[in-house]
Amino acid sequence: MNNTEAILSHLFKGTPSFISNINCYNRNSISVYSIHGKKILFKKFNKKEFIQREKFFYKFLKNSCKIPKIYSEGEDFIITEFIESCKPNLIQAVRDWAKIHSNFLENEILENPLMFKHKSRNLSDYILNYQKMFGKSAEKIKDFLSSKEREKNYSTLIHGDLFGRNILTKNGENYYIDFEFSGSGHPVKDLSLLLLNNPNMKEEIIKIYRKNISFDYEKIEEDIKKELLNKGTQLILGLGNLKMSLEGKKKIHKKFLGVMENYLEK
Repeated sequence: MNNTEAILSHLFKGTPSFISNINCYNRNSISVYSIHGKKILFKKFNKKEFIQREKFFYKFLKNSCKIPKIYSEGEDFIITEFIESCKPNLIQAVRDWAKIHSNFLENEILENPLMFKHKSRNLSDYILNYQKMFGKSAEKIKDFLSSKEREKNYSTLIHGDLFGRNILTKNGENYYIDFEFSGSGHPVKDLSLLLLNNPNMKEEIIKIYRKNISFDYEKIEEDIKKELLNKGTQLILGLGNLKMSLEGKKKIHKKFLGVMENYLEK
């Protein structure tokens, strides 16, 4: 019995059965176990700041959205219920985070030292250094990122890594996980990641978001375009650091670059 299984055995007074590991690239290690007929998720963190932030947001957001039940916390691990998720309800996620963005807009909680600070980065110079990764669109992406300023410089509480994998949907309700990069930032950072992964839902996502926010954001499309191009650039440049197959990296690269090129044409 390894250390993880010993912890679970002591906590639940039984013998855990290993089910699988969940690939989270190179940040943490996540394992799923079964004990007494229920599935348990054991998440071990590689960095102290990650687990501190995760613990904070699991408690802080419990009145703002649904999160998995926490069974136990350690110095470098968290044990939660494992939620069998169906297809993520992205529209409900937009509603939920539109309200969270509204509730914490320019809020004093953003100054909490545990908040990850999402600062705007100008990645245009990097594109020239890695021009082959962006092909015929390199110059267009660079020019747009270096010249376009945001219409609105809002600051609020954002998830920071809001995409389908971190949105668990069970019995029609959404549960949110992985708050290691949650903190203060511009709201379009959450929207751009959703749209980068689900470009065919652009009109619906923007419409629902506008309907559920309590602040004015008339020209949100322009800010989303800039942030999506910026985020896509960042993710493409970071593919080399991910622990995944070359084929998987090529697939992500092709998808994200295709979405970015489509935005440039509009």
